This record gives sequence, C-alpha cells and structure tokens, in this order.
Amino acid sequence: MKKKLLTALCLLFTTTALWAQPAGTGTYYQKANGKKGRELKTAMFNIIKNPSVVDYDSLWYAYNISDKRVIDNEEIIWDMYSNISRYPLYTYPHGTGAGNTEGVKGIQREHSLVKKWFNPTDAPASGTKTYDDVRPMYSDLVHVIPTDAVCNNNRNDLCYGEIDDPAQVDWQSADGFSKKSKQGGCSTPGWKEQVENYAKKRVYEPNDEYKGDLARIYFYMVTCYEPHYLSWMPIRDTDHKKTGELFYLSGNHCGTWDCDMFDAGDDDAYQPFAPWAFDMLIRWSKEDPVSQKEIERNNTVWQLQGNRNPFVDYPGLEDYIWGEKKEVAFDYGGDIADCGMSDNCDIALNRQLFGIDWSTTDNMCDYWTRTPLTIEKSGITFTYSYGMEGKILYADDSKLRLYNYNTLTLTAHNNEITKVEFTIPDRNHDNKTLVASVGEVSDNIWTGNAQEVSFASNYVSSTKAGGVSKHYYLELSNVKVTVANPSGIEQMKAEHFSDNRIYNVVGVQMDEKQLPAGIYIKNGRKMIIK
Repeated sequence: MKKKLLTALCLLFTTTALWAQPAGTGTYYQKANGKKGRELKTAMFNIIKNPSVVDYDSLWYAYNISDKRVIDNEEIIWDMYSNISRYPLYTYPHGTGAGNTEGVKGIQREHSLVKKWFNPTDAPASGTKTYDDVRPMYSDLVHVIPTDAVCNNNRNDLCYGEIDDPAQVDWQSADGFSKKSKQGGCSTPGWKEQVENYAKKRVYEPNDEYKGDLARIYFYMVTCYEPHYLSWMPIRDTDHKKTGELFYLSGNHCGTWDCDMFDAGDDDAYQPFAPWAFDMLIRWSKEDPVSQKEIERNNTVWQLQGNRNPFVDYPGLEDYIWGEKKEVAFDYGGDIADCGMSDNCDIALNRQLFGIDWSTTDNMCDYWTRTPLTIEKSGITFTYSYGMEGKILYADDSKLRLYNYNTLTLTAHNNEITKVEFTIPDRNHDNKTLVASVGEVSDNIWTGNAQEVSFASNYVSSTKAGGVSKHYYLELSNVKVTVANPSGIEQMKAEHFSDNRIYNVVGVQMDEKQLPAGIYIKNGRKMIIK
C-alpha cells in the first residue's frame, strides 16, 4: 500500500492502483491522480476533451500513419473487420478493389460508435441536421477506423453484440479470423429482457481479436464526450444552408446516445450504457487485453489529434471508474509535482513563451503533429492548441494568433481565475472577436470565476461563407491574469516576508524540527517537505 500525504493545497489519498506511467506521457494524467469512480471519469474527461481532430477528408491521410500494417513486406491499411483485406496505403483516388479483399467496394471510414447515434440536442430541428453537426466526434480518429466496405455495410448502424446460434447468422466475413465477424440475431445476456422488439433487431459481432479494442474505444467515447464541453456548432440560414460556425460555450452538445446500447431513460452521463451492453463491453475488455497494436495507435493519435485513450494507457481503468474498484483511488504512476500557488501574472504572448523552435515547422503549420503547446507561469498553465480541424499555429516575437479553431486555455492550479486582460493589436481581420468557454468578455477583458477558461476567436466558415477566409485571425500580444485568493496565502506571505519562522498554509506556526510532509511558508516563500 503506497501512501501519499499532501496538505490542503494538494490531495490526500490512499491507493492500491499500481500502474506504470505510460511512456512519454509526462504529467498528462496527473490531474486524475487520487480520484475515484465518478470523479475519476470527470477528471479523465477534463484531460482528454476537445481533441484537435483532423477534418473528415484528412482521415485518409491519417490512416497512413495510424493504421499502417506490414504483411509480406507490403504496407497496407489495418482492418479490424476483415483479416484478408489488403488495401494499400492511401493515394488519391483510392483504389476500390486492391488486393485480396472482402469485396470490390474498397475501404471506408467506419464510425465504430455510429454517427447517427450522437443525436446532438442543440443541432437544428429534425430533418435539417447533418453529421457535420456532431463534431468533433464526427472525425475523432480514436473511433473512426478504416474497414472493408462490404464488412462495414453489413455492420451498417447496428449495435455490437454476440451471436451464438448459427441459425441466427445472416452474414459473416471471409475466412481469416479464428472467429469471423458476423451479423445476425443477438444472444448477449440481457438483450431479450432489455431491448424492445428484440426479435426483429440484428447486431454486429466483431471478431474476438478486436473486441477489447472496440470496448475501450466505447469507454473513451463516453468519457471524452460527456455533456458540457467546448465545441463548435454550425450556423445555418433560413434554408438550412450552412453559412458558418459558432464557438459553442456550454450545454449538452453531445445530447443523448440514441441506440439500444445506451440507456435512453437515464440522463446521467456517468454510466450511459444499457446494462446488457455495459456488462458485455466490460467482459470484452477483460477477454481481449490491450495489444501492442492499440498502444502504437494510441501513441499516434496523441501525435495526430493531441489526446489519448486512457483505457489503453491504463488497462482495467474501467473497473476504477464504473466497476468493483471504483472506491480505490487512481494512481497515474508518475511523480506528484509541486501543486503550486496560482499567482497574478503579466505574460507576453509570443514564440518565446513556449520554448520551442518554430522555424523548423513553418510556424507550427505541421498538420500531423498536433499535440498542444503548454507552459507554466506563476502557477498557471497556458495551453495553445490547434483546436478542432485547425491547420496552423502561429507566433512571432511580438504576438500569437488565434486562427479558426485555435484555442488558448488558462488553467490555475489552485485559485480560481477572476480576470483576464488581453492586449490585442489593431492588425486583425474584420469581424474577429474574442470568445470564451465560460464567463464574459467585454472590450478584450474576461471576468468570471473559473479554474480553467479557454479562449478562441469567432469563426465564420472554412468555405469563405460571406467572403470571410478561413485564414483570418485574431492577434494577442499580452495577457494579464488575476486570480482569487481563497487561502489567504498572499496576506501571509506579506506579513511574514522577513520571518524565519515556518507556517502552514493557513498561517499556523509550525515546529521546524517536527514537520510532516506538506507545503509551508518561510520568509514569504513556499517550501515543500516530502
């Protein structure tokens, strides 16, 4: 049993979760450390939300990186529905009958969590919404996988399930898997009791080799796309023609998950699966453990859209969120960094801020390396992200730019941010204004109370709707951040600035010879005892 004791500014917990920190992830998962059950899922949501997904058509190029497989010295696209397809890496136009395939219809982009299930509650009225209205999940590389068209068409929009009775099989994939992919009547326990008109419905059973992969994809999707996340929504004219997009501030953009695999009668986002589907997915994740393929694809997703699937990084994480271990605190496997105090700060926004070499990436217009840029100043983390489908990040010696979909996020470690003042030069395109995920913006000044706030510029169509180019931007040259002071530490620092005595975070004098682990103040400076 490993114990970590932190004071009021950090986290007190005991845990038996003994995972190794995933290679190369640094402190990515640190904010979930010590969380349990529902709080753990929400912490993971806040870590992986708002992926900087590529646009839908660019998925073909992404597959050349994320789903490349070498068989008999030939580079092909990895297919989880067929074990005999041999589609080459993408070239335009893509071939339709390459190699030894299931059929002659080529390869498709398969929404493993079916796109029509997203049912966005804030989309236009029924009959006018399009699949583009459910972005970014529409092109999220984690769940949009390449598959043979024949297999995919037989999957259609069916739930995943299990088909044990050969007489119930309507279609199955070609030889190659130990157990073929198939479509037919469902025999998963609970199906008949929990699904209306079950006898008339069909399911799709993937082969055993990838059932765990797909279960972990589903766990990711219901975590990444909980309600209340930052996104974009389409703007339509009276004829429902798309004329632009709006930075979406709050609400249930994802809406309900509309299919038999989800509990339509439960609005709680914590565990949205129907019992029969939840039990099946949990079982699949155990019977088909995380593979090297998943690990490598997860690392590539991190490169391509800037987030990760924690259920691949931490096998069995689902048990700590929903299962028998939900009362056990999560340990992300890395060191606990200094929790830090969030202080007021005045920061120049320029290329020097993030400490990287911009020259080798053409102003960070590196479409396939989309991990966000982060830096910590005065206990506040600054995150500069491509955003959904964004194609460029730009900064020079005097400013950075918010192009369409770019976001700048400020996260305070402890105190809440109460005011953010931006200096915005005059060199900006018309109609570009600053918008925020929470709070209010007036005259380039944000006010509110939030531990985290994201900023973007308003966006009007990537297709020059209304004559506005997708390359228009808003420039930011400086930001001044004001934080609240709930713990009274600032006053204590001022009062004891030349005081050699040691105080805890609430101002009580301590015995220097008998200090337990924690954070203390001496001579106005913070010190940590481990």
